[in-house]
Amino acid sequence: MAKIRTNARLRFFAAVIGLFTAIAWTSGATAQQFDVPEGFVVAPEADTATSKDWTPITAIRPVEGPFSELSTISLRAVRGDVPDPEAWLAERLTAQIGDPAAVEEVFSSPDSPFSDPVFDALKKSLPELFAGLQNLGRIPLHFCEEPTTGYNASGEFQELFCNYNFGPVRQFVVLRLQDSGKGWYFTEIKTMNERRLRHLVAIANSFTVSN
Repeated sequence: MAKIRTNARLRFFAAVIGLFTAIAWTSGATAQQFDVPEGFVVAPEADTATSKDWTPITAIRPVEGPFSELSTISLRAVRGDVPDPEAWLAERLTAQIGDPAAVEEVFSSPDSPFSDPVFDALKKSLPELFAGLQNLGRIPLHFCEEPTTGYNASGEFQELFCNYNFGPVRQFVVLRLQDSGKGWYFTEIKTMNERRLRHLVAIANSFTVSN
């Protein structure tokens, strides 16, 4: 009987740990942390493009599934100081006009409700739509709210919240810039699902930096 109770306790503690796990990444003398709940995983940064503005640290996304790649938090360490956070975010935004490959996947995935032939006309118009957006550098700001100041577990941050509409498809992009006192961090949240957006924002709100 004692052995059964011990096994039950072990299973209970394992479930608690799995439900709310703190994941940390060490960089030099500091560690960046998020509280990552069950149903999400830590993965390498998906954007491998070289940037002079930041160094990729990690990404968080839902566990493997048909659309898990479309919802992600990307954490990056900013290189150097940022004298004007709002201007810095606005400059980053010009590259955030939505991901054509991600939208294409929404229409082509066999599990997607948008793979039905009724959406073929909209699917064919996507390349022209993205080309038009990319030729108009100021267009992305049209999809965004005014910059705001927010607070998470690590203190104050500047945020841009954007909602791109492509016919029946939406893509949410949230950009955050934060001086943790131990360096600047750039967090990018992307998803095409409003429910997932709430989950990702909650995870991003748990961000801390410690020695």
